[in-house]
Amino acid sequence: MRLVNKSFFYKTCSVIRYYVMCLYHYNRFRGSAMSMVGRKNAIYLEKGSSMKWGGRVILNDHNFIQVKGHLQIGGGFGMNSFGRIVAHDNISIGTHVTIGQMVAILDHDHDYRLINDKLQLEGYITAPIRIGNNVWIGDKCTILKGVNIGDNVVIGAHSLVNKDVPSNSIVGGVPAKVLRSIPEISR
Repeated sequence: MRLVNKSFFYKTCSVIRYYVMCLYHYNRFRGSAMSMVGRKNAIYLEKGSSMKWGGRVILNDHNFIQVKGHLQIGGGFGMNSFGRIVAHDNISIGTHVTIGQMVAILDHDHDYRLINDKLQLEGYITAPIRIGNNVWIGDKCTILKGVNIGDNVVIGAHSLVNKDVPSNSIVGGVPAKVLRSIPEISR
């Protein structure tokens, strides 16, 4: 009985956190349907940025989301703990996408230059990321700028995705390569 009460209390607090976040960022943050936001998540929306998500979005605990550009997340999205999404330009995530623990999705690189024998940050190099529908991203993967991931894709754990991934495929490795294709099943 004790676990049921804790679960109910946790879900209630999660719903309250979600609605407080929506009220605070009502002009730049658009969410629909029921969403669950876990504990100790950090969501930063910079001036001029926007974040939209569809129905049933679940963020577990300790995730970091920073939006300086645009972030769009489709319905049926789930992100496990300790994930990181940083959108300096544009990140678009389709419907029914599941993300494992410690996944990083970054649409930028740091632009370092050697000036007077000193390494200095000169800004960022950005390119949009598109993740299709029905995608499963395994634990500890990194998705880098300019990547398009097709529909019905599985990305194996510990993969570094720095090139486009075709639809209906399983990829893995550093850098990620197509391991095999997923056959379509007709019903």
